[in-house]
Amino acid sequence: MVCFYLLLLLHITAGCRLEGNSDIKLITAYTGDSVLLSCSCTDLHTKPETLTWWKLINKNNWVEISPEREQYKDRFQLINDLSSGNLSLLISHLTVEDGGDYRCIKEREFRDFRLTVKGCTLNQHTVTVTGSVGQSVLLPCSCSELQAKPHTFRWIYFKGSDRITIFPKDETNHYTDRVQIFNDHLPGNLSLLISHLTEEDGGWYRCEISNTIDGNIKLIVKDAPTGPSTSRPVITTTSPNPEPATKPTPVVNDNTTAHSETSSVKDPHTSIIICTAVGVLLLLLILGGVMYWKHRGQRRGQTETGDGQTGQTTQQKKQNDCDVLYTAINPQTKCNKAEEKG
Repeated sequence: MVCFYLLLLLHITAGCRLEGNSDIKLITAYTGDSVLLSCSCTDLHTKPETLTWWKLINKNNWVEISPEREQYKDRFQLINDLSSGNLSLLISHLTVEDGGDYRCIKEREFRDFRLTVKGCTLNQHTVTVTGSVGQSVLLPCSCSELQAKPHTFRWIYFKGSDRITIFPKDETNHYTDRVQIFNDHLPGNLSLLISHLTEEDGGWYRCEISNTIDGNIKLIVKDAPTGPSTSRPVITTTSPNPEPATKPTPVVNDNTTAHSETSSVKDPHTSIIICTAVGVLLLLLILGGVMYWKHRGQRRGQTETGDGQTGQTTQQKKQNDCDVLYTAINPQTKCNKAEEKG
């Protein structure tokens, strides 16, 4: 029992000891995201008497972070609010300015963190995009870090010398229900999709963040195609860019493709038709030969029968002729033959 009380006393005396060691913990995050600076007691059931978070503003100048202060309100909060040994700090809606060194201090013990926040830097270049009346077109704009989301951004349309905001708020109502951000689940993709193009949509556009960083796009709108078309908007960059790692797939004319496919489909049918025709022709030749052979055999039999009858008739005629001649020479013989028959 004495040992138990001694252990309990040592545990209470030790109190909260911070997890980890004194090495600086490196953390990287992106603008618009949230990050957790993890600081806790080795025993989560213990509660520290005092705890403060500090940020290094400049060399050797630390400023205490208080969630109640206006600067940190609604974005900085302590997990569990000291109700347990979890003393972590959660920072939401990160900005580039949130980057820097942080320190979790518990009495004489502390842990250091170095937070790097990667912001949105636009891939700046001038782009020319071509579309057709009635179709849709995508104006490209993206951050170099696609996971980084700018704090604010907007799309500007230049009409003469006027700068008109068309996104996130359409100041002219000309683009209402026709524009939307096409980010494909990437926070740093700020591309603008314009639907149902009109000739008036042609001109210069600008993707702008922080009023200082921007990318310019020239939109050319052509007349609607007369027939069905599967063409896509043509995008041309005017600034020098390195050759892409993957070369674009060459575009093949639809008519050529259709013709090739049709030819490849017709060849097997043609071969089948030719083979069938040859087979039928051979069959007809064989049947014709058989029929000719049978017909010839029948005619040969008729000829032989006719020759036999003709021979008998000729023989009888010859006999009659002989009788007539003999009777003419000897009439008495004819009478004698008649009497014999009578």
